Amino acid sequence: MAAYRILIYDEDPTAALVTQRGLQTLLGDEVVVQVATNANEAWLTCAHGNVDLLIVDPSPYSAAAALIRAVRTYRPYLPILALTAYDTPGLRARMQALGVELYAAKPIELCELVPLVAQVLHQTV
Repeated sequence: MAAYRILIYDEDPTAALVTQRGLQTLLGDEVVVQVATNANEAWLTCAHGNVDLLIVDPSPYSAAAALIRAVRTYRPYLPILALTAYDTPGLRARMQALGVELYAAKPIELCELVPLVAQVLHQTV
């Protein structure tokens, strides 16, 4: 049984799948990496406590900010990683204001992302 659960919310299904498969392959059986196809699905999964790390792509037109606010209200200690191709100082500031601890800009090599994810997961125990 996997020790950790990662949920990816990205409205770009191709990007979500690439991140999911890459993390799953590189992290192995230690984790289960899932993808939520919409913010409601992501919220329900987080609300039930079935997530150890939430990875969110806060694109300008997504429901990511609302999802992050809900998670921060009901699961304030759940680590959140913003992984976005829309990197701007303004977005970084908004994510920080919402309580997002981790931020990475796309494109990012999976070999750079894995140590960050692994560190966060091992801190949740």
